[in-house]
Parts: sequence; C-alpha cells; structure tokens
Amino acid sequence: MTDDVGRTRGGRESRAHGSARREAAKGSARREAAKVHRNTRQTKGKSVIVEPESEDENVEEQQFEDEHEVDIGQQASEHEDEQEVEDEMEVADDVEDEMEVADDVEDEMEVAEEQTPPPPEKKSRKKNPRTTQGRNPPPVSEPPVTSYDGGPKELSLLPGFGKHVAVAIWRGDCKNRYLRCMNNGKKMNDFDLPRRGVRWFWDVVDATGLRPLLKTNYNHLDWGLLTAFTERWHPETGTFHLPIGEMTITLDDVSCLLHIPITGKMLNHLGTSCTVEEGEDMCYEYLNFSRTECRKEFKKMKGAHIGFFMLDKIYTENMKAVVRAEKKKMPDDKVQHLRECTIRSFLLYLLGATLFTNKSMQYVDVIFLTYLQDLSLVNTWNWGASGLAYMYNYLDAASRPRCGNLGGYNAMFHAWILSHFERFGSRYVDTNYSHNDPIAAKYYPFKGGKCPTEHRTTLDRMEVDEVTWRPYEDHRQTRPFEDISWYTGWIMCGTAMISPYLPERVLRQFGHVQSIPRHPDVSAKAGMTRFSIAEAFADYLVANYVTEEMRGPRAHNGFETVDGYIAWFYRVSHPKLWAPIDGNPKRPADYEVLLEEDIAAEKCDVFEICKTVHAEVREKLDGDLTFEEAKELLEKVYNDLTPVVTYSVRRRKKADSGEGKKRKRKKKRSGEEAGEEAGPSSH
Repeated sequence: MTDDVGRTRGGRESRAHGSARREAAKGSARREAAKVHRNTRQTKGKSVIVEPESEDENVEEQQFEDEHEVDIGQQASEHEDEQEVEDEMEVADDVEDEMEVADDVEDEMEVAEEQTPPPPEKKSRKKNPRTTQGRNPPPVSEPPVTSYDGGPKELSLLPGFGKHVAVAIWRGDCKNRYLRCMNNGKKMNDFDLPRRGVRWFWDVVDATGLRPLLKTNYNHLDWGLLTAFTERWHPETGTFHLPIGEMTITLDDVSCLLHIPITGKMLNHLGTSCTVEEGEDMCYEYLNFSRTECRKEFKKMKGAHIGFFMLDKIYTENMKAVVRAEKKKMPDDKVQHLRECTIRSFLLYLLGATLFTNKSMQYVDVIFLTYLQDLSLVNTWNWGASGLAYMYNYLDAASRPRCGNLGGYNAMFHAWILSHFERFGSRYVDTNYSHNDPIAAKYYPFKGGKCPTEHRTTLDRMEVDEVTWRPYEDHRQTRPFEDISWYTGWIMCGTAMISPYLPERVLRQFGHVQSIPRHPDVSAKAGMTRFSIAEAFADYLVANYVTEEMRGPRAHNGFETVDGYIAWFYRVSHPKLWAPIDGNPKRPADYEVLLEEDIAAEKCDVFEICKTVHAEVREKLDGDLTFEEAKELLEKVYNDLTPVVTYSVRRRKKADSGEGKKRKRKKKRSGEEAGEEAGPSSH
C-alpha cells in the first residue's frame, strides 16, 4: 500500500508531520512481519517468502493482522509453537532494528533541516521616483481634439470631422485616391425596348412617371470630378462644403433634372432586401419567374437579388409569351397577366439601373418589386425623394477615407454639377434639346480622368460668380417649382437609408439671401421611425417647413449672404482641401472674408469714434457718477474703441528722400546769388 501521509512541496514529499510518518512506518513493519510469519507457516519451516500477487491477498493480510495472535494459539502444536515463537522473535528483532535506523535517519533529517539556514531574501531596491518617471512616464490620455488645421475651429456643426477624408487629404494622405463611380448608363441605353406602337406597354410606363429616366443616362462619367465633389460632402448637414458656402442636390433639382415625382409616400421597406422565401414568391407571382430558376439565381447572387442579365432574359421571355398568347387568342386574364409581368420586369430593370444603382452594378434588389405589385399605384410612390436619399447614403459612405466606390444615380449627380458649375467638366450640349425633356438629357459628358487633383485645386480657388445658383428659370414652364422642396427633416429609402434634407442651408439655390442656419438637430430630430418620418413628410406644412420668415429677403445677384455668414462658415467647416505651401501665392478663395474685413475697416472712422467717446465721457464727468455708472462708462468706452484697435492699420511715417532739402538749398543758393548781384549795382 502506498504511503499518502503528508503533503508535497515543490515536487517532493513534505518533511512535516514526522510523527504521523513514523506511525505509518511501524504499521507497515507489523504487516510485513505477519506476512513473513504466514508464509513460513505454509512452507512448514522452509525459508521461502512469497510476495502477494493480488488485492485479495492484501485484504487477507489485513484480516490476519488483527487475529494472528488468536490463530497461533489455537491451531499450532507444541513443537511448532516453540519454533514459531523463535522465528517470530527473530523477525521482530530485525523489524525493530530497521525501525530504529529509520527513526535515527528521520531525526538526523529534522536536525539538518533545522540547522539549514533559510534562503536569503531578495533585497527590495528603492526606486527613485524622479528617475522612474523620467524613464517610464505614466500613460496620459490624449486630449480631445477641438479644432483642425484649415478648419473647423470648433466642432459644434461637424462633430465627426475627425473621420472625414478631408482630414487625410489636408495631412498629405490620399492624394491619389479616386472613387469608382458606378454607372449603368450603357446598359440602359442599349436596352431593347418595344416599338412605340405597343400601347399596352408604353401607356402603363408613362402613367408610372418613370419613363423620363430612359433619357437621363450617360455612357461615360468624369470620376475625378465626382470624387472632388464627394470629398466635400458632410453627412451631418447633407450638403457640399465649398469655399463659397454650402450647396446640395435638392428635391427641386431632382424634379428638373429627371422629371420624376417628388411627392407622395417615400419607400418604407425594412432593411435593404427581403428574405429569400419572400423573393421567390414575388418573382413567381409578379415576374412569371419559376421558383426553381429563381432559387438558382438567388444562390448565384448570394441573396434576394436578380442579375441584370437574368432580368433582361425574363423581360424578353415574357414579351415573347405575350406575342404567342395574342396569336393563340388565349383568355384575356392570361394575356393581361403576361403583359403586367413584362412591364414589371422592365420597370425593375429601369429602377435598378438608374435611381437604385448599388456598388456591385450586377444585380437589382427584389425588395423594389414590392412597390410594383399594383401598376396603377406606382406613381403614388415618391421615387424622387427616395432616390435622393439613396444617393445621399452613398455620398455619406464615400466621404470616409477607406471607401473606394460610389453608388447611387451618379448620372444625376453629374448632371447637377454640369448645371450649376459651367466651368467644371467637359461636356457636349445637345443643340436639339427641348424643354419637354429633362435637363439631364441636354448634356453628353465626356470621359474624364480618374485623378481628382486638378479639380481639388479648382474648387479651392472657386469664386461666387462661378456658380449658377438658379439654372432652371427657363425651364419653369415645363417643370414649375413645387412647394414640397421647402420640406426640412428626414428623407428615406427604406429603414436602412435615412438622411437629413435641410434646404435652409442652401437658400441661395432658391433665390434668397443665405443666413446663418440653425443646427441640423433642430430640423432633423433624433429618434424618429419610418412611420414618424412618413407622417412628418406628409404633413410638412405643420412643423417641417422653411417658412417665409426663415427664407429671408430675395437675392438680387444670387450669391448674397448676411453679414458674418462666411466668417462663421470658415470657423465651423473645412472649405479648402489643400494645405497652403510656402512660397505659393495666396489663393483668392477667401475673397469674401477679406471683403468683410475691408468693409468693416471702411466703417471704422477713427475720428468720429474718438469724437463720440470724448463727448460721452465729458457729459458723464460733469455729473455725479456712482461706482456702477463709472464701470458702465468704462465698458462702453472699451467697446467703442475695439473697432479702432481691430481694423486700423498703423501707418509708418514716410521716410524723407532728401529731394525737398535739395530744392530748399537750391532756392536758398539762387536767392543769395541774386542778392550779391543786386549789391554791386546799387553802389
């Protein structure tokens, strides 16, 4: 049996509990003696010792240990008893000798343990606090950033500016960054449309209000130009921050550029896509697309999406099915169902290739088929506002440094730039353009370069007279201004794409003098759901509306702002992207800031101010002044003299060139000579 008495320390048996270990040694010695005695008995005097082979024998040994004395007295004979007693005494003597040796060894070990000196303790070194702090200073949390070089000087308007791409560009990073601007214009321009005489098709498409989208697609886009404008987009305000102030794509821009509805209910689906099961049901019922093929397509596109190639195939097969059904004179309900499936497949293709272009440029989300179920109600949905929210969402994402693609309807974005900035972007203007068509159909942009470096510099040097603030005045007979454009709040394209729409920040685009706008949180309130947003948009005249008082006076030249607007804007925003380089001439983009200072300097008449202060102080000194009145007088004098210190320039006295002294000497010399000549003649 194993000896488990005591504990272990450092992988060895503990030397503690010596008495317990000695008692265990004595017990084992008795068991060994009993074992020897029994084996000797069995061999009848032969000195053969057999070791136990199993646990049963150990149990028998334990039982025998308790009763061995009784068994010996009862079973052995007198001769055997004498022999056994002698043998037992010899074994006992041997065991006692072994135990004594063991005790001596144990005592020696204990004495040695007591005499062994303990290990020396490690001396703790005193730390020099000054040296330690100098070598390993305590970690200090970085102070919060409250301003940036080049603006903003305060983060009240743009609290998330630290993550904007403008910070990296100003720092010198992302110089060669450009965005891949998604464009399905070539797909749409090459789409095989039915003949104009197919009235059952075109009448329904015209009724939806989406047919003008067929004319607003471009084969090429200027990636560098779109990238340069996107780098100035700020999600907090939903506007582009330019050196001349803020501008944005408004609902009025969408109405004039695309000729699509901007009134009605905004799209309010959950998320960005539906489930696979819901997509299969809708495709089978509304597109005449078999479930088996639909399941394969969803698996290929990794979600409830249909590729443009497959959607074009569905449209073509449905169109052929309609022709066959009309030739066979099938029931009217069957023919009508095939016609509606054809129209829905075309409209889904049109929406996915224009307003709702995603970053993949490969498929259309089946979720938009939800709004095409009843073709008679398609025109009741606000495709303009939802398409604008879709564009805003991708502009928000592209304003971050690590984004490399720009989704949304970039043809509309490009047309907006060409309409408001005649200096930017190479384009061909269609001479046969008619105002019956959307404004975007007037332009044919050329393919530009990818790098936005040149456009960044041009935007940094922009002047107010380079902007066409109201480019649609000659288009109002076809597309009159709609009052819904004054709505202020949230616009959405489903619950996943919600963006602020704040026309009070771009009043010059509506023909009014730009004032310092209120904070975006006041107009676009937090905590609103898709239902509250839809309700606020429907009842925009109640609270979510830019009133006439907020609009202010009309602008005569188009670019007017209230006093202090540009200075405020340069304080809360980052209107320029390039950091100034030593040796370069100053850029004229801050012309308005300098103009305001010059105007203030002209108003600062030092003589008039000092004259007024002198009269007021004399008047107060003639009467009895209390301490409070004297304090108010000094405060007023200080405020009156502040403009003199701020705007007055100390002029150095012009150094005398010496020409005046030369003239005086010459006159004096000529006078003396004349006097000398007159003297002799008088004598």
